[in-house]
Amino acid sequence: MSGTFRFIHAADLHLGSFLNINGNPPEEIQALCSEAVYLSFERLCNIAIMYKVDFILICGDVYDSYLRSVRGNRFFINQCLRLSDINIGVYVIYGNHDAASEKQELFDIPQNVHILSSDSAEIFEVFKDNEVIAKIIGKSYKHRSEREKVYENYLLDNDSFNIAMLHTAIDGDNKNYVPCTLEELKLVPNIDYWALGHIHKTNILSSARPVIAFPGIPQGRDMGEQGVGGVFFVEVCKKEIARMEFLPIATIIYKRVEITIGENDKIENFSDLTSLILEKTREITYVFPEISNEFVHLQEAKNNEFKGHILMVVIEGRTELQDKITHMKEEDYKQFIEDINEELSLEKYFLWVDSIIFRTTGLMQDFESLKMQNSIFRDLDDVISLYREEEDNRVQLVKNWGAIWKKQIYTENIDEDKFDFDEEIIEDIIMQAKEIVIEKLAQALEIM
Repeated sequence: MSGTFRFIHAADLHLGSFLNINGNPPEEIQALCSEAVYLSFERLCNIAIMYKVDFILICGDVYDSYLRSVRGNRFFINQCLRLSDINIGVYVIYGNHDAASEKQELFDIPQNVHILSSDSAEIFEVFKDNEVIAKIIGKSYKHRSEREKVYENYLLDNDSFNIAMLHTAIDGDNKNYVPCTLEELKLVPNIDYWALGHIHKTNILSSARPVIAFPGIPQGRDMGEQGVGGVFFVEVCKKEIARMEFLPIATIIYKRVEITIGENDKIENFSDLTSLILEKTREITYVFPEISNEFVHLQEAKNNEFKGHILMVVIEGRTELQDKITHMKEEDYKQFIEDINEELSLEKYFLWVDSIIFRTTGLMQDFESLKMQNSIFRDLDDVISLYREEEDNRVQLVKNWGAIWKKQIYTENIDEDKFDFDEEIIEDIIMQAKEIVIEKLAQALEIM
């Protein structure tokens, strides 16, 4: 094999789903939220055509449900017909959302679309100029969970560039979505590229042979899927990956914005707080990820195709408004956000505040001053540092919280009876606990 070829690695299209948004956004934003997942796949196909890729990999969850919607199925087929006109193949494995337990397609599948079997691992040879340029192996989910280590049957010779497709949680502790570890995938012989799906965050787990990567979800649909969504563009030359780039295709980005009320911020009423929020949110800009010169036209198009941000605003710090914030009624909270969104409506790229989370506390004496006055505050600072800086203590702290807390990285399978957490949330809880203890101690010692 001596030729060069290109392919796109995508996953988790979730056609048939829509973007979650709170409040009462304008009709044009609502329409975008309904169209966004379709626009992302159309954009993927545009890129494939523009940059003359040889084939596309879609690694699970083409659809949001095993019951295909007429619109989703028809849209997928129409886009693949465009690809068929210039001989771009599409290789698909179904995942837990669109498991192929029985024939679910509502329309005839174009000849350029190859859906890998759900009965056993299936191999496809990809030809270019009468030569095999790649072999693709994979297996679709037959049911909504796949507990077998199907990758153990991914057996290929080493005479071509070998691509393995897998929809997996890549977590040995998760038994429902092809449990495996990074090390186990690396041990499968003769695989050059592991094209993964299921995890909705972009991640290159291994950059050396075998390359192991999640492209993430092309279009995020809620705050659990923040950031720029896209696909991987891969170029192979003489059985070596010559280039691998992440290309953004999302129309809308979910983003968390943290605002800290500093000592110099004069926040005396809700008008002042509104002004601070408007100032910080208006600083948000769309930044196109760094790409090579070949994709300059894509960058120009993307700047026009990107439409805006849906924001979760987290406000921290101390304010004399704390009592009013604490006792804010639900209708007042909704009105507060509505007033902010009205002010943001004239931005080039729309900014929609979906929610505001207050992690503020009331004004109090400076902590450094308190430490000077009483050694108990110095002791408190030392204890807090142990939990912030030493991993063993943090692990034990989380255990002490109890089973109600559960680290959940699979946004589509969240246990609603548990509180999700990550390192950021652990830090927030530690610091909030510190603030409460300081306040109670200062009150007890009558130094506030």
